[in-house]
Amino acid sequence: MKLESVDKLSNDNKMGVSLLWLAPLLFVAILAVVALKLYEMELPQVVIPTDISRFGTNKRVAVVVSDAKSGVREIKVAMEQGGRRLPLYEKKCVGEGLVASGPARLEENFVVDTLSLGLVDGDAKLVVTARDFSWWNWRAGNVVEASFPVTIDIKPPKVRVTASPTYIKAGGAGVVVYRLSEAVGRHGVNVNGDFSPGYPLSDHGEQVYGATIGIRYDTEKVKEAYVSAIDQAGNEGRAGFGMIIRRSPKKFDRINISDGFLARKLPEFADHNEKLTGTPLAEYLTINNKVRQENNKRIAQVCSSSLPEKLWQGTFRRLRRSSRRAGYADYRTYYYHDREIDKQVHLGIDLASTKHAKVGAANGGRVAFAEYLGIYGNTVIVDHGLGIFSLSSHLSRIDVKVGEMVKKGDSLGLTGMSGMAGGDHLHFSMLVNGIFVNPLEWWDAHWLKLNVESYL
Repeated sequence: MKLESVDKLSNDNKMGVSLLWLAPLLFVAILAVVALKLYEMELPQVVIPTDISRFGTNKRVAVVVSDAKSGVREIKVAMEQGGRRLPLYEKKCVGEGLVASGPARLEENFVVDTLSLGLVDGDAKLVVTARDFSWWNWRAGNVVEASFPVTIDIKPPKVRVTASPTYIKAGGAGVVVYRLSEAVGRHGVNVNGDFSPGYPLSDHGEQVYGATIGIRYDTEKVKEAYVSAIDQAGNEGRAGFGMIIRRSPKKFDRINISDGFLARKLPEFADHNEKLTGTPLAEYLTINNKVRQENNKRIAQVCSSSLPEKLWQGTFRRLRRSSRRAGYADYRTYYYHDREIDKQVHLGIDLASTKHAKVGAANGGRVAFAEYLGIYGNTVIVDHGLGIFSLSSHLSRIDVKVGEMVKKGDSLGLTGMSGMAGGDHLHFSMLVNGIFVNPLEWWDAHWLKLNVESYL
């Protein structure tokens, strides 16, 4: 028994000696891990997520700096040109925790004013310096300097208007022709806040463009009219021009809404998932206002992008053997039981022929829309190129699909009374870059040649 106790004691002593040796080793290992973390040598990462290849007079820049180990301590951004380094932006972070560390990722945004910095057209470099919270380099941290080549371009493109309408009707259309000094990113005509993109006119020479413009039916005067061109660096050049608005006398129409009409039409809108509540009259007013606005927004969206080539030839065709039932920009007042309930403006021309008459394409183009559309019912919109569109609605049948190319006279469908139509007819509209204009002009060969084709 005594021998066993001695052996056990000897083993315990050996284990104790081992633990005495192990403790320093463990301490050294912990110190090594801490030292590796504190004295880490990984450089911060710098990323520029925005396109900085070209700088105009003002340029917004985003800089992303990340450091997953000790965190970001400092960011400095400068521009170098002609031997000068010009400071643009600087940020310092305060370390947090027992062992100071910074954010693992920072995204900084700032605007560079090239004019105030005295930069000139030509090559330059954007330099980003980033430092972390590492104890490496005598606690100065790891430092990276990333350089990005850029081009300074502070001269705006030159714009010269070579042709524009002198007089134009409210609800009318026209063409503005202009020449640019260089290739640019975005250009076109602005009239009272409405933008019409320009398209190349190859027959007129290089850098010559034409923009088809539409004037809203209720325009009183032209407050601003100019061509704008924005180059790749964001510089904008402008050239103004003048136009005189000619207004036509207002036309008024009375629309009587009966209980029978409501009983016939409201179920159609319910079938097309319109969320309607209240009395039949309340439902009708929702359709005539809210649904109408939504429909017109959808039409503007469809007509916001047009093919860059002229797909139409000559005058636009109206419904054959038809009589006009309502005109463009008619000011309508709606009555229910002889009580005024609403006012709207009719932005097309209603044409009536025989029941289910064939509706031919007004001119050549590409089908941009072909489906049911609220108050317009079954509707086809054709893109004729250069921002010009025609709309045929209230159809009983649609014969074309989106993307299909059509020629003048090709069948789009049959007339009907879908949507908010009281009888079988065609509602026909012309649009220029999403603005409803008067179809009568586009049916007139003399007007078309004088105001559009001679410019193009």
